[in-house]
Amino acid sequence: MFQVYKKAEVTVAHSTWVAKKKSVKVRNLVAEQAGEAVSRFVAGYGDPCAPKSLVISSAHPFNIAVQADWDYHFIVNLQQVNSVQQLCGFLCEINRKLEDNGRFICCLETTRLRRQRIFRSFPPVIRQAYYFFDYLIKRVAPTVTETRWINNFFSSGNNRPLSYYEMVGRLAYCGFETEADEVINGRHYLVAQKVKEAPIAVRERYGLLLSLDRIGKDAEIVKVYKFRTMVAFSEYVQEHIYRRNHLGKGGKFKNDLRVTLLGGFVRRFWIDELPMLYNFIKGEMKLVGVRPVSAHYLSLYDSEVVRLRTSVKPGLIPPFYADMPETLEEIQESEVRYIRQWQEAPLRTDFIYLFKALRNIVVCGARSK
Repeated sequence: MFQVYKKAEVTVAHSTWVAKKKSVKVRNLVAEQAGEAVSRFVAGYGDPCAPKSLVISSAHPFNIAVQADWDYHFIVNLQQVNSVQQLCGFLCEINRKLEDNGRFICCLETTRLRRQRIFRSFPPVIRQAYYFFDYLIKRVAPTVTETRWINNFFSSGNNRPLSYYEMVGRLAYCGFETEADEVINGRHYLVAQKVKEAPIAVRERYGLLLSLDRIGKDAEIVKVYKFRTMVAFSEYVQEHIYRRNHLGKGGKFKNDLRVTLLGGFVRRFWIDELPMLYNFIKGEMKLVGVRPVSAHYLSLYDSEVVRLRTSVKPGLIPPFYADMPETLEEIQESEVRYIRQWQEAPLRTDFIYLFKALRNIVVCGARSK
């Protein structure tokens, strides 16, 4: 069954027949289906009864595409998006139906809420085993092409686990900016605003190997290859995390929950950076040099440092591990000092910094986080 609540009317449509329309209060319908708390939350960001509002309960992009209007100001989906098969395609259809700066509210059961639900539902030992296989089948298996069939066999791809940051990343990728969020009745509700048009070619999945856009020499975009250690679409969440948490020690984002459990282990021993040897072989990177960073992260730098930084190739082993700075200002000072010394004596500087970095890694236990 597909339900649409529009302009204070509800239409219940089946595959072979359409029920008679009945005039009803949309807010009451939202409260009946999702609860009074959700109804109040929705009303706090838009009027679901307004002429340019659309309230739906659907997991299919088709049910969005067939809507006649193209300039909604407010769209609400009451069905959790965990069961949406082509989630980015679904979000892009929402984007195309919204006018600029229009709002979209959706909900999902995040991985954290899913774990809480499972642990409440089963006794000790059983719940650990259930959660382990649930995570393995529904979270890990879909990330690898060769094992994706396991998830399809056991669950047909329905009710898949989604982390909060993956959802925020998917929204950003599809042209939205997450404004607010709240957990209500075991679901995480997100309010997103349309800030740009949806991409034409829609990407739905990520594999273990990533190619990330990084700023290289002469400010050119370099495709840097790494093994994935974060949730899917995590690269689109940098600005969102920075607005909330800013930077911590070592220039990393504070409370960066994008890193997966396995990803933390892989990062600790630099396994994730092994594919960057391909960039080294191609001549896009050198052994020692400033680390390749995203455009957003580079925008946090001073303009003079950016100019100096983009005059040299990035490197596999950054001066960070030689100096171990803690703040962004200290990181910039470390990189400027390295570049100045390298410009005067390239081989000697790289040898000294390589020795210092290896000493800090092997003796002092410096690790990537």
